[in-house]
Amino acid sequence: MVWVIIIILLYLISLNNYLLFYTVVELFSVYVAYVIFLIVWKSRNRLENRYLIILGVGYFFIGSVGFLSTLTFHGMGIFTGFATNLAVQLGIIARLLESASFLVAPLFLIRTGENQEGNSRTSENAVFAWKAFLAYAVTTAICLASIFIFQNFPDSYIQGGFTPFGVISGYMISFMLLCSLFLLYTARDRFEEDVLRLLSISIVLTIFAELSFIFYSQIDEASNVVSLLFKILSFYLIYKAIVDVGFEEPCSLLFRELKHREEDFRQKAFFLGDEYSHICRMIARRYLTEPRSMEEEDDRGEDPGSYRSFMQNLQGIGFQFSNDFKMVFIHGPAEKMTGYSKQNFLSGKVDWQEIVLAEDRPVILRKRKKLRLNPDFIVESEYRIRKKDGEIKWVREIIQKIPEKPESSGKFQGLVYDITERKMAEEALEKIDRIRIKEVHHRIKNNLQVISSLLSLQAEKFEDREVLEAFRESQNRVASIAMIHEELHESESTDTLDFSDYLKKLTADLFSSYRVGNSNINLKLNLEQVHLGMDTAIPLGIIVNELVSNALKHAFPAERGGEIDINFCRTETLAAKYGLSGTDKNCPDGEESTDGKNCRDYGSFRYILTVTDNGRGIPEEIDFQNTNSLGLQLVNILVEQIDGYIELKRSPGTAYIICFSNEKGEA
Repeated sequence: MVWVIIIILLYLISLNNYLLFYTVVELFSVYVAYVIFLIVWKSRNRLENRYLIILGVGYFFIGSVGFLSTLTFHGMGIFTGFATNLAVQLGIIARLLESASFLVAPLFLIRTGENQEGNSRTSENAVFAWKAFLAYAVTTAICLASIFIFQNFPDSYIQGGFTPFGVISGYMISFMLLCSLFLLYTARDRFEEDVLRLLSISIVLTIFAELSFIFYSQIDEASNVVSLLFKILSFYLIYKAIVDVGFEEPCSLLFRELKHREEDFRQKAFFLGDEYSHICRMIARRYLTEPRSMEEEDDRGEDPGSYRSFMQNLQGIGFQFSNDFKMVFIHGPAEKMTGYSKQNFLSGKVDWQEIVLAEDRPVILRKRKKLRLNPDFIVESEYRIRKKDGEIKWVREIIQKIPEKPESSGKFQGLVYDITERKMAEEALEKIDRIRIKEVHHRIKNNLQVISSLLSLQAEKFEDREVLEAFRESQNRVASIAMIHEELHESESTDTLDFSDYLKKLTADLFSSYRVGNSNINLKLNLEQVHLGMDTAIPLGIIVNELVSNALKHAFPAERGGEIDINFCRTETLAAKYGLSGTDKNCPDGEESTDGKNCRDYGSFRYILTVTDNGRGIPEEIDFQNTNSLGLQLVNILVEQIDGYIELKRSPGTAYIICFSNEKGEA
């Protein structure tokens, strides 16, 4: 409804003052073009959608040429000595750049596809943005030089109407836009439905604007109205698709690649799962259908008749050990599995334990020790053996004690079979899953950094100090989460991170952000190396962000100097340092907290984090657990989220003590 009223008002303006109407429409188009460029250019280091990169860079030059065309329009009186032909020529160049951008952008989107890894792809896209900017700059400079310097650009308008070149250019621009619409449809899976619809309608309106323009034979106060109305609508829809959606729903536009990449990983994992099932079925089929004939006689001369039905379908090597685990009986494809003959094992020339890899032997020995102590115990082990030719094989062993009888007193029996193919499939699945998780961390980190950039862009619209401070606080909160995903992406582990290393980077960024103009504030860190799970690390990172930010903003007024101390360790470490034990270990000084509770009642916590400053302190009348401050509200909510406990000590300065555990993480 609002835009209907605006269109009607613009039409009424065009009837009375066409020059004003024309100027308003063109300047709005220039504004939209520059805003699109600004958003895309600010996000170029993290943006993966090359369609948006092409459009963003292109609209900078479209807007620049469009602005120049506005200044040269007859009646403006800025470029003297040039006729109406100049404005038409510049308008054609601007529209050619726009149609070429829409035509070329989908080609890059389709061509890049899924062929690159996350890190290399984003860095290459940043370089790609500069290359695109250079290409547009050269193309635009050549076109402008052909008009203003060489004056060899074909005439587009003469007194009486458009030249054949002007008409053909209009049809060519319309055809290029039509082709771009088709290419956009082929790459529709890269866009959310709303964004795709807005882009498509904008292209259609641009085609109508171009056709409406070339259908008139005169450039006057009435002939261009329809074309310009179509143009303002098309630019408005581009604004809605990229600017509005980019701010309001960034995941719909800038982060569409994450959703697409996640779906691809899910399909790959599903496919590999099918392959794994197929491998397992093939292994089972081979074991069940492969004929297994008995040797004509056992290597020890024993009668194998009583074992015949069992041995004929044995899936691996059957064996018996003496009380000291020396091989006394073996049957099955021993030489095929190990490279050694049965006689090698039975004669004692080769001990089975010797072919087990040294790293796996301790586990085997511990389990066999348990087996000796408990006759009902059944040992199941998976370990690696080295064949005679050096090849490594994975095997699964099941062993138990033979029920006590005079002839079998103290013996053990069992089965060992090859599981190498299964292990290879499992390792492949694990590798794919690890890569997928790291890729997700990388994408989330990039997406959060884009959100931070969007907050920075939005903040530039305001001058109020409190509003700017609110935006900066939000940026720091987002950055603290993004940093965790960056740490997880770069670490060997995919679900835990070195929290002490993370705190060093986080506090360094906070000091860089807040300590402008006051270099007398020092930071002291005493951090024990502890690995925390993501469910604990993210809330704790935001907590530290809020407490350190508050100290930097409020604890040291008027450039007053001071120190902020952060200590993080296991409660066992603290207990050992102060010679404490039992429930006392969380609170070496035994003082009571401000809420009347004593932290020694919380001795079951595994970790303790303190954030202390020697600033002016928090006034006694402020209840930090019931305050209007969003930062402290977040702190209390997040401490509760990690099932922790927080207490405040007010003198001297301010000290926050946070006790928590990390049940899901790795200590």
